[in-house]
Amino acid sequence: MEDEPAAPPARGSKKRTANNDAAVESKSSDGLANELAEESVNRLSATTSSVDVSGGDGVAEKVATDQPATLQRTTVALETMTLAATTPTTTTQAAPRIMMAAPQTATEQLTLPRLLTNLLSAFGLGALAAHIPGVPSWSPLGLALLALGARRETEQTFSTVARTTTSSTPVAALALTGAPTAAVAAEPGTTRTPVAVSTNTHFIEFVTGPGNLNNTQSRFGIGGTDLGIMWDNGIADDPTTEVNEHQVLIAFGDTFSNRYPVRSGIWRMNTLFRSTDTTLSNGLYVPAGIPHDVGMYSGSPMSVPNFSREIIGHPRYAIGPEVTIIPTAAISIPGAGANGATRQYIQFMSVRSWDSAGRWTTNYSGIAYSDDNGQNWRSELVPASSIRTAAAGRSTVPYVSGNQNFQQGAFVKPPEGSPDAAAGWVYAYGTPSGRGGTVYLSRVNQYQILDQTKYQYWNGSTWVDNNPAAAKPILPGTTTTSFFGFVKTTTYPSVGEMSVQYNPYLNKYVMLYADRNNNVVMRTSSTPQGTWSAPKTLVTSTSVPGLYAPMIHPWSGTTNLPQSDSHYLYWNLSTWNDYQVRLMRTDLTKVLL
Repeated sequence: MEDEPAAPPARGSKKRTANNDAAVESKSSDGLANELAEESVNRLSATTSSVDVSGGDGVAEKVATDQPATLQRTTVALETMTLAATTPTTTTQAAPRIMMAAPQTATEQLTLPRLLTNLLSAFGLGALAAHIPGVPSWSPLGLALLALGARRETEQTFSTVARTTTSSTPVAALALTGAPTAAVAAEPGTTRTPVAVSTNTHFIEFVTGPGNLNNTQSRFGIGGTDLGIMWDNGIADDPTTEVNEHQVLIAFGDTFSNRYPVRSGIWRMNTLFRSTDTTLSNGLYVPAGIPHDVGMYSGSPMSVPNFSREIIGHPRYAIGPEVTIIPTAAISIPGAGANGATRQYIQFMSVRSWDSAGRWTTNYSGIAYSDDNGQNWRSELVPASSIRTAAAGRSTVPYVSGNQNFQQGAFVKPPEGSPDAAAGWVYAYGTPSGRGGTVYLSRVNQYQILDQTKYQYWNGSTWVDNNPAAAKPILPGTTTTSFFGFVKTTTYPSVGEMSVQYNPYLNKYVMLYADRNNNVVMRTSSTPQGTWSAPKTLVTSTSVPGLYAPMIHPWSGTTNLPQSDSHYLYWNLSTWNDYQVRLMRTDLTKVLL
């Protein structure tokens, strides 16, 4: 097996290597598991071959595949035997999805639920990131069986799938179809030529995928994923340390180890990256991850080399099927953690079923937290007080009317120095599950985020305590009349996955989402509740097919980026066809014309 390529040189302020001396351990059961994992990877990688395939745009890609036809992936329990699953693959048609759950603890044994989960996954009935266009509807039996799968928060092993490319020029055809924009060797320190996708917005570089800037398939075991929710970790940099503690954290949804076939390979419900990159004009760089990182500031939480582990498992509140746990919003609060630590919060949705395209059903939404910079989000740390059950009978926490409108969300902090910031408010936007709902607003004291009884809800004119049913839509609606003016109907904008940030350059709140025509639009407002402006189109689904989930980079317009970038809004965009996340840049001076 060839050695893994060395991690690219760091960019941004300070050294980017973490001291990991304290992570040296004796050969415990955990260490033995890692050795077994590495040995399995060595054996599997020795059979890797390279073939040429063509994407839908006819661009040939050279992809290293797990050939010959039999692929053996091994999941290692910490103190148990290895489990091997054999699955045929070909380069001409999509292989069965391999979504193997890894044990959570050293004492967990192979169970009937796990066998059922793996069996269903082999037949393509796994929990896909199906909140994206063109996804099938699963059978009730399949969903029920999948919901029985054991929790998979930590250890997994993997087969490294490398990819090579000779493309070095980012052109529109490559940028929109998932082909790499630069050779693997062309990593940090190089320049990218932005590709225009509209009069105000450019594609900069892929955040995920093989090759490209981050080469995530080889370095993180991520061939494809989605969402890319970003937030400032709220931790000030200590100039006396080797690493830069002030980072942007990036949470992803359903994550797969393979690039080709799309959405295949080893599946994780969610993963996490960290970045200190302040030169976004040539991409959003993620440094190497360190297994069992004692410093908690490496590129991604890992338990084995070059494989990002799942961060949030099943919190066990669901009644009935729970096919996946998807992050939808996140925020940091300095001083909210144990012993005054900065605490990271992630709101997530428990998906009950994937329905028609753009529609899905949730059991509940909840909030997980981490006091170690996103290194650990144990699902037992999701308090019942944070659970918002979507309908009666879907969760062990009783349903409260109105909570169905807060299944997906966006957290926002008011600007420093404002009365809202002095009062400690955090604003929490919400939408129902799927993409057919509109936006509602709540707020809570920053130290009470985990207690939904402490939230206030905007009813259109004032704030109402502890009554989610009082929340009214905040975006301007369209009213029509019928029956000679006696019946009035108000229709509100449909909002897909969204993000909201305060932008210092505009001195306004900025909201991004995909509208009912699946175009990315931007609205602005002087206050969190509005009045919100009319939507301004940034990217159409014609120019970037299958787009969804625009997620704003929290440093846009702030002093964390160069002054020359102050008028740019940087944001992540997901696409279904290649199942990748890419960095986009919008020139706000052109949006406002």
